[in-house]
Amino acid sequence: MEAWEQKYVVENIEPFDQKFIMFSRPDWDVELRGQTDDWFMSVKSQNKKAGWGIKELALVAATGPLRGLLGLSNYRKPNPSRQTKTFKKALASLNPQMPGYSMKPPEDFELDIGEPQRISSIIKKVAKYFGADLVGICRLDRRWVYSHTYDVSPYFAGTSEKPLGLSEPQEIPETFQYAIILAFEMDYQLHRYMSSPLSGSPSGLGYSRMAITNSYLSEYIFNLGYQAINCTTNDVAMTIPMAMQAGLGDIGRNGLLITPQFGPRVRLSKIITDLPLVEDSPIDFGVTEFCMVCEKCADQCPSKSIIYGDRTGEPLNVSNVGGELKWPINAETCRMYWSKAKKGGCSICISSCPYNKVNTWPHRVVRWFADHVRWMDRLLVMGDNMLGYGKPRSAAKFWEEWQP
Repeated sequence: MEAWEQKYVVENIEPFDQKFIMFSRPDWDVELRGQTDDWFMSVKSQNKKAGWGIKELALVAATGPLRGLLGLSNYRKPNPSRQTKTFKKALASLNPQMPGYSMKPPEDFELDIGEPQRISSIIKKVAKYFGADLVGICRLDRRWVYSHTYDVSPYFAGTSEKPLGLSEPQEIPETFQYAIILAFEMDYQLHRYMSSPLSGSPSGLGYSRMAITNSYLSEYIFNLGYQAINCTTNDVAMTIPMAMQAGLGDIGRNGLLITPQFGPRVRLSKIITDLPLVEDSPIDFGVTEFCMVCEKCADQCPSKSIIYGDRTGEPLNVSNVGGELKWPINAETCRMYWSKAKKGGCSICISSCPYNKVNTWPHRVVRWFADHVRWMDRLLVMGDNMLGYGKPRSAAKFWEEWQP
């Protein structure tokens, strides 16, 4: 971890307040709210452009209800949302005698924690069985835990000058020492139809898979007799630095976690627990050096939210954390583009990244060269461009071409 600290931390890092992330700010930042008034990108009229028909929009919308319901029922975190509290109270009022679904271990049943390495191996297998593609474990670094949570209003604030969300201090007991980080691959083919609703569907499905797996795995840990904080939907703490410490990947110029297996084409979730585990080690496979040469995501970013040049520890605005040596993303301009462009969201920084490839042996060979033969980095970027990777694909024949 010492080498990791030297590479990524340049000064003292204070816990971040969740109200400053871009998913929260329009709820209370009046100036920003007026520029993100179409965040939910509701479709008000028929768009005749390929990829914008009812079949494509239905594919995207289908991933939403389940993750919303699972998020609503998640009360295993320090500050459950107001909606979650209301939902739990409503369920209890239907039948006060209703038993819980969790299994409480009998007193004479006790997990043998004398072999934390074996327990860690079992947890990883169970997580993959429940749906995760990658699993890593790190010690809970409290620099990444939000100092305050922000419960965003369920209703869009519009032009109201009154903040509708709720900010609360967050405390996690010292007994919680470990975090289990999960990564979920998103569909490679759908991401090629970027800046259409089709490219937004893998993200929605990823969040649903996160919610399901987090729910199952936290319940499994609870059934073992230990506590688990279910951090579904990017709650409780910042996931990317924890995923790096857990050995799942490295941070790229696009501000996303780059994994060896899937590049940036993953969704991340986490569970914080008091179950004794063994942490993994960070990995370094040349991402920082390659991104220094590449800059392809910065070239293609339509909102110019990705910076060129060297990494920095200075934030661009209040939605960045200072003290981390990285390429900070201008989250303000990024979200404004999502809100105003009416293009079904944006995944260009994922789709254009040369690490975004299917996990087959030819691409693994290229990744090996990117890691071990530094002088080839620029040639690899040129080859990526020459082969046409990272270009948007027409959705005109999507339903004939798509092979899930």
